[in-house]
Amino acid sequence: MSPTRRSAVGLWVGIVGVLLLAGGGGILLATPRQKGDAPAAAAPVASSVVAAVGGPKGLYPDAAGRLRVRIADREPARLPSDGVPPGWTLQEFVGHAAIELVRSDGRLAARLHSERASFAIHRDVVVELREFPYLSWTWKVIRLPAGGDVREAARDDQAAQLYVIFPRWPSPRTASDVIGYVWDSRAPAGTRIKHPRADNVRVVVVESGPARLGEWRTYERNVAADYTALFGRQPPRVGKVAVMVDSNDTRGEAEALFGDLIFARTPQGRTEIPTPVLR
Repeated sequence: MSPTRRSAVGLWVGIVGVLLLAGGGGILLATPRQKGDAPAAAAPVASSVVAAVGGPKGLYPDAAGRLRVRIADREPARLPSDGVPPGWTLQEFVGHAAIELVRSDGRLAARLHSERASFAIHRDVVVELREFPYLSWTWKVIRLPAGGDVREAARDDQAAQLYVIFPRWPSPRTASDVIGYVWDSRAPAGTRIKHPRADNVRVVVVESGPARLGEWRTYERNVAADYTALFGRQPPRVGKVAVMVDSNDTRGEAEALFGDLIFARTPQGRTEIPTPVLR
């Protein structure tokens, strides 16, 4: 398999793979617990457990009962600021990542720029979708990869991608499920695809084409309902989220800005994109 073909499945292998263990193999990311607690297999499912490994990374409901996944845990003293946002981890698949924190239209954002590259930033979050089923987010695409099309493995590039990863034990490296929400260059909004090289990955196109380039766009998905529709069963906990850009297959450029992610108990009145057909 060529390097570009390997990158087409790099996200699913790389991101899902790191869900397995942390801290030298001793802590299960999807079952956070404090020192001295019972083993992971015996841990109860908490109705509002929204912490990741290591208390400082935990999510806690705000006054409105929402869980905010910040694009950076802290704002640098000066902007723009090159490098991976605090609280996130970089995964490079092809080429080299270009990332900086910026302020755009009054909001803190991570700018991801790809030149024939493929990379993601990801972070651990544990969210119980039975309590927080709705996910909203904002992004702004500056440049789409010319000719990118999620429906074609040879042109599978997108400027803005958000992935929700669901580890399923005891084999998260091979059994974890992934839902991706993407802005595609060509595939129509509402397209849903089972990834041709990864049976555990589903991709939903939430925006298509260049009409909204340069605009901050806000979306909301009922992730619990999406999971049930796409996988035919009730969703497990969310264990990780990732944002990604790639343009290696089309051998061009792509660029997007990403803001915070918010999990909520009820709809927040954001744009909901129809998903009519699983392809």
